[in-house]
Amino acid sequence: MTEATLRGGSEADRKTILDKHQKYLEANADFDWVTLRDQLWSASPDATFFNLNGHTYRGRDQWIALWKFYKGQLTTGFWTPYEIGGVVGADMATVWCHRKTKAAWVGSDPRPDGSAHDDRQFVSRSTMVFQKEDGDWRVIHVHFSEHATTARPGGI
Repeated sequence: MTEATLRGGSEADRKTILDKHQKYLEANADFDWVTLRDQLWSASPDATFFNLNGHTYRGRDQWIALWKFYKGQLTTGFWTPYEIGGVVGADMATVWCHRKTKAAWVGSDPRPDGSAHDDRQFVSRSTMVFQKEDGDWRVIHVHFSEHATTARPGGI
């Protein structure tokens, strides 16, 4: 993992947020929905999650249902992060990074449409928004998308 660069906030908050980011990556590698529910995702009804599969999940329970479906159907292993950055405020923080992984559909259920389920290595982009709730940092929003492999328009 590359060194993370978070700006703002206290050293304790930056450490806690990076620890939670790491804990998410570990839980994600095994679709550990219990850790997600108990330690990471906000229970707020406003929580909204944009998944790499292209769908929007509203509320923690929808995301947990997704992970329960994926467990035993999809393997990805650990999503190795790099270029980790972010900003920390008093009650809200954002962490972004790129992540390398390899996905393989291993289940007996039909493979869903979409490149996120293809058997291959790829890089994705991650944005996680944390909100302080009762003194604990919880994820209120995520946005995952695949990193482009083509040249940038305009030669930028």
